[in-house]
Amino acid sequence: MPPSFRRLVVAVAGGLVCSVLWPILVDAIVVAPTAVFIDHRARTGEVYLVNRGTAPEEVSVELKFGFPESDSSGDVHIRLFDQPPAEFPSAAGWMRAFPRRVVVPPGGQQLVRLMATPPADLPDGEYWSRILITSRQAAQPIQLADSGVRAQINVELRTIISLMYRKGEVHTGLTLGPVRASLEGDSLVVWMDLARTGNAAYLGTARVSLHDPQGAFADQQWDTQVAVYVPLRRRLAFPVGALRPGAYAVTLTLSTAREDIPQGNVLPVEPTERTRQLEVPVR
Repeated sequence: MPPSFRRLVVAVAGGLVCSVLWPILVDAIVVAPTAVFIDHRARTGEVYLVNRGTAPEEVSVELKFGFPESDSSGDVHIRLFDQPPAEFPSAAGWMRAFPRRVVVPPGGQQLVRLMATPPADLPDGEYWSRILITSRQAAQPIQLADSGVRAQINVELRTIISLMYRKGEVHTGLTLGPVRASLEGDSLVVWMDLARTGNAAYLGTARVSLHDPQGAFADQQWDTQVAVYVPLRRRLAFPVGALRPGAYAVTLTLSTAREDIPQGNVLPVEPTERTRQLEVPVR
């Protein structure tokens, strides 16, 4: 799941199985768009909250500074800060959401306006925040079979989307470090080191292609969204099944093509490509 759009189950009361929770989880608030871009001249943005469920949803909207970072296993999560370090370009302190709390009726929608009041001496560049949208609904008590136990389920769902505030000349770039490709079981695993350049985050797509020069099977490719705010070490894994012994080529292509971002908000960069050889031994 891309870092710019992450849904988290924050709290679930009661030791109930997933089959019981599923009807509740699918009724969560839907948020659009998945990323907000605000220009310094307009200084406003919009987010829509849509309730596809059958019960009212209490929704709160909060702005915090944060960005995606990777851990030692190559997985990415969103790191949030209550107090952003001074060296980071945070917009969270001067962005406001209206309304901050609202009840969205079933089948209804709510417009949330975002307004910026940046410092008068704000330098050119891109400034970041995360929009945290939390919805809460208390389900009816559920009778568990043969137990005589009644449980009240309180589910809180959180959606985190990104906000970019841009002023003046904004540009980005990408530095690609060592790339490694290997087989782990029946999966192709690619490691890559990424760092951005410029004064804006790098938002793009990583395409991994597996080419079989012997023609034993059709070439395969996979796309993964990438967002580089700070240096990342990413691990990507794709199921390939049992490959025949022989030499293969793994190509990693990084580009700023993103289907989920309006073209006018894309900061174009020339694609970067690396190819690594993969040898599958005889077993």
